[in-house]
Amino acid sequence: MKAIVTRRTGTPPEMTVEERPVPARSPGHTLVRMHSATINQLANSLRTGGFGSPPLPIVLGNEGAGTVEESDTLPAGFRVAVYGHGDIGVTTDGLYQQYVAVPDHRLLPLPATLDWAEGAALTVNYLTAYFALTRTGDVLSGQTILISGATGGVGGALVQTGKALGAHPIAVVSTPHKAQRATEAGAEAVIDLSTRDLHQAVAELTEGQGADLALDPVGGPRLGELLRCVRNGGTVVSLGFAGGKQTDIDVVDLLIGEKHLTAYALHNATEDIATQGLAEIGELAAAGKLRPAIDSTYGLGDFEDAFARLTSRQATGAVVIEL
Repeated sequence: MKAIVTRRTGTPPEMTVEERPVPARSPGHTLVRMHSATINQLANSLRTGGFGSPPLPIVLGNEGAGTVEESDTLPAGFRVAVYGHGDIGVTTDGLYQQYVAVPDHRLLPLPATLDWAEGAALTVNYLTAYFALTRTGDVLSGQTILISGATGGVGGALVQTGKALGAHPIAVVSTPHKAQRATEAGAEAVIDLSTRDLHQAVAELTEGQGADLALDPVGGPRLGELLRCVRNGGTVVSLGFAGGKQTDIDVVDLLIGEKHLTAYALHNATEDIATQGLAEIGELAAAGKLRPAIDSTYGLGDFEDAFARLTSRQATGAVVIEL
């Protein structure tokens, strides 16, 4: 089988397509023939040395979709989405290969309404969104939620998941094209930063009260800006740092407004919690409430083009590689 192997991390990393034997399946595992996997920020951070030190050589990729080849629990040919949790594609070989042996509880039956690319983008981003909203943000039906980077993989998942939970999502984007995509994804209001001031726009949309909850997959200066945009007693949840690892915070605003700044990282979820979350997002997807937006798909040999698309910050949805 073919696999994309990372042999050196850094800038630039050393990654090549290589021939490898098909992995052997052990008890409690399912052998999956991979069809698609996402090119996401975690894989890019790992390959460039920006997050952790994976053992080398390694096959990256921690979410994807494929068909069951061999299993004790599922029939051959069954369509599944694959969730890598904190190890597959991080500390052990991941999904950028044509076959992979996965623990049975890391598989989600793929709803018939989703194609391979959409299935590939269903696990990590939507689990992150679901848990950030429910376990960290304590979102309530009827609340207003402010979402930065709303057309990225996590941002789009937050828009759809928040709406599915009864909240009112306001999308924050950077271009008119992204504004259109955010509207199509279900955002009830959109703030295009190329034409509007963030704080003023939020004040107008919330009658001066501010959002109840803000979620930030972008990081950098945006995190501090969002803190100013939530109401007194409101919460901001940090989810990523693609826009930078440092931010400025108005401490006076934080104190006087008794606001809350917290964070959520999916890799800290226990296996039991993650398995429960997979089932819950599977139900929402089967009901037609979740459908990942796909920006682009690339062939196996074009993985560098896929990473370039991801890091261009122009993608509106998931970037997917076909295996």
